[in-house]
Amino acid sequence: MGYGFLAEFATVLTIILIVEAHLHLFTRGPSDADYAAFGARAGEVVGIVGGTLYTYLFARLLMRLLTSRFIAHGFVLALTAIAFSIAGSIAGHHGVPAGYVLASVLKLAAGALAGFLAAKRFAPAVDG
Repeated sequence: MGYGFLAEFATVLTIILIVEAHLHLFTRGPSDADYAAFGARAGEVVGIVGGTLYTYLFARLLMRLLTSRFIAHGFVLALTAIAFSIAGSIAGHHGVPAGYVLASVLKLAAGALAGFLAAKRFAPAVDG
């Protein structure tokens, strides 16, 4: 089992825990439609944050194997994550929700940040 499985498992578990906690804490108030809307919103937030974090962490792991062009590799990794995310959304939802725009931008930023930090680590020291 790799990190991808662990990431997906943690995301699904988090969504289930949030929905179940909400169900047990507020059982008498909201309707089934309210619960469905809450679950969709919680899933969107967890997906955006989780996707960004997993992209950053995977990019950091990738940077250990590289010796140059860190930021470019971070962008390529983020673009791959975005492509898989959009393909999965089209297959599952038959469309792409608006939240995917923010998620995609954050994934690009996460990949670039991981590459930037790795590049700083390999940059030659300048005597002042």
